[in-house]
Amino acid sequence: MINILTSKTIFHKEYAKKVLTPYIQPESKICVIAFSHFESNDMLNSYYKTYEKPLGIWYLHIVEPLLTYGILEDQIEFVLYKKDSKEDALKKIQEANILFLPGGAPDKFMERLKEYELLDALKNFDGIIIGPSAGTMIQFNWFHISKDRDYKKYSINSGIGYLNDFGVEVHYNRRKQQKKSIRRVSHYHDRPVYVIEETGLMILKDGKIIFQKDAYKYYEKGKKVYKKNKIYA
Repeated sequence: MINILTSKTIFHKEYAKKVLTPYIQPESKICVIAFSHFESNDMLNSYYKTYEKPLGIWYLHIVEPLLTYGILEDQIEFVLYKKDSKEDALKKIQEANILFLPGGAPDKFMERLKEYELLDALKNFDGIIIGPSAGTMIQFNWFHISKDRDYKKYSINSGIGYLNDFGVEVHYNRRKQQKKSIRRVSHYHDRPVYVIEETGLMILKDGKIIFQKDAYKYYEKGKKVYKKNKIYA
């Protein structure tokens, strides 16, 4: 299994394409599980508009970077909440060799995956997992959410479980609340905490880090070990 971890959708950037081209091929079949939206009074209507072809904001945000790899639009399937049935969602996942887990609300993402009874299928998936932001967080067996403009308090949440040897803080920009959360989660469990900056990228093969850029170990066993690693493959 290949796990690709980022804070943002930076896959079209030249530095990312240099290392991701072996994994994202022109013949790839991609399934986007679009369950990460935040809730609002007009949630479903606004949500569907953002994923609407051909000009929905989130549709373009995900599809345009992938097209730079020579992939055609009809090779990218979307699973839409409350539009796709459980059976349709499962079929799209099983036919793909790449799963794309979008950014957004990681806790709501997990709730909807459980509602659709997709966790077993996801855990058994043996292809490539791409996940910016929330899509990176839920790849772990558990993850923390730092207090920010979207979340009023820190929390620990269950994830899918592809990765468990370390945790991450996405969108790391040295905010006070982020540092506080990293310290807190490091005292909660002794596994290392890595930070992924906005330009950051990590690639793991069978759970082992094989590439990292602007992503580095920050805390381990309750102690700061901030060592900014060089790019390596």
